[in-house]
Amino acid sequence: MRIPLSAYGWALSVTLAVSCRSSREAQSPDTNVSGWQKTPLTIDGSDKDWDRPLPYFVNSDKLSYAVTNDGQNLYILMTTKSPQEQQKIIQGGMTVWINTKAEKTQGGAIGIGYPLDTRNDRDRQIMESAQPQRYNHTVPKLEDRKDYSIYGFGNDSIPTYTYGDDNPQGIVMRMDYNNSGELIYEAAIPLKTLYPEHNTSSSYAAKSVAVGFLIEALPPDANVPREGGGGGPAIGVGGGLGFGSFGSGGGIGLSIGTGTGIGGGRGGTKGLFKPTEIWQVVQLSGR
Repeated sequence: MRIPLSAYGWALSVTLAVSCRSSREAQSPDTNVSGWQKTPLTIDGSDKDWDRPLPYFVNSDKLSYAVTNDGQNLYILMTTKSPQEQQKIIQGGMTVWINTKAEKTQGGAIGIGYPLDTRNDRDRQIMESAQPQRYNHTVPKLEDRKDYSIYGFGNDSIPTYTYGDDNPQGIVMRMDYNNSGELIYEAAIPLKTLYPEHNTSSSYAAKSVAVGFLIEALPPDANVPREGGGGGPAIGVGGGLGFGSFGSGGGIGLSIGTGTGIGGGRGGTKGLFKPTEIWQVVQLSGR
């Protein structure tokens, strides 16, 4: 959601920061070799069968993630313990993109959309209209996210499925909390779905993919807990000017504002309402 500058002119203390990229990438080399998964992973929203620590960490967004593969699947894990980032994902929605040309762009990529943006949640909108006193100040919960979508398979419309149900592409995705309070996202994407023309009897090693996490921005009236406690709506807009390239194309992003927040607890809301876009290129492993 784009926030009109006129709506918050009184709150703006403009700071522009120039960075070398318009997407925030992991603190690692641009391309790494995906870890070979000796034992197939169980996609159940738990990270118990993943090796720790995870190889990629993005400090600005408090996200950790990993990408591995075996001979059948590409596996993706993303975790965050930050209550703000968790609510940003649950309320704003997230799409995980896989680009088989190893280009950091959604163009030509397949995407898994979950959770979907709560602003497009028709059931919640109906309930909020019917009982505004009950729903207007509640924080959406993960169990409220009932649908997911899959993009990039040439459909005229975007198919939406009920969370937990199968899909024609054989993609499996789950999200849950672990015992430490981390939000866990897991997905397994069949390699034959990513590379339909590949001979399945031969190795996928040396093929490279770009994996992207796109987390949508939250609206300014979002009910989000503060880091360190507290809650309630927060008003704040992140600041920064970025120039960079995605694949063969170019990109420029601009956001203006402050980290000002209104509500209890500690911690600012800087960047809370900005979308997050993180890409990592990995080369698939073989036996």
